[in-house]
Amino acid sequence: MNSICAAGCGAFLDHQANRLKIPIEEFGCLALQYKLPVNIAGRCTVFAESDMIHKQQIGHKKEDIIYGLCRAIVRNYISNVAKGKEIRPPIMFQGGVAANKGVKKALEEELRTEVIVPEYYNVMGAIGAAILAKKNTNGETKFRGFRLVNLDLITNSYECEKCDNHCELTEFKIERKLAARWGSRCGNYNL
Repeated sequence: MNSICAAGCGAFLDHQANRLKIPIEEFGCLALQYKLPVNIAGRCTVFAESDMIHKQQIGHKKEDIIYGLCRAIVRNYISNVAKGKEIRPPIMFQGGVAANKGVKKALEEELRTEVIVPEYYNVMGAIGAAILAKKNTNGETKFRGFRLVNLDLITNSYECEKCDNHCELTEFKIERKLAARWGSRCGNYNL
């Protein structure tokens, strides 16, 4: 979701679903069964998780806690990623978290407008990257094809002693021919 915090990313939601012993596929639907959503601290995954545990311990229902988490994720997004930018319709929600109906509803409530989850929400980033790659390479590519899986691929690492940096170099070979090398801090081994 952003480079500031993991609160709101799919892995965090998956972790919470696991902790609550709920399949992630049911997490969003369960959130929609809330009666009184609780406030969850959403700025940090550690605080959010401890807040959720505390709310469980004092007797709040799972669905109220889960929807509270969905709302916290949306607040985190608005304050950290959107950072005061104007968000205007039409609004599309993409990425893995878009599968969570609870987060979608919380986003709609916060923005007071409909949020569209497109059919291919989970791969739109990959499709966009492919379109950009095609556009920026004039159709030419260095992609070697899926036949690579049948070739002899070797990766090895070693410490270079050519200078005082002692760079840890990693080499990647295809059919024993050097294809890539990385880890050189001194520049002696850049390809």
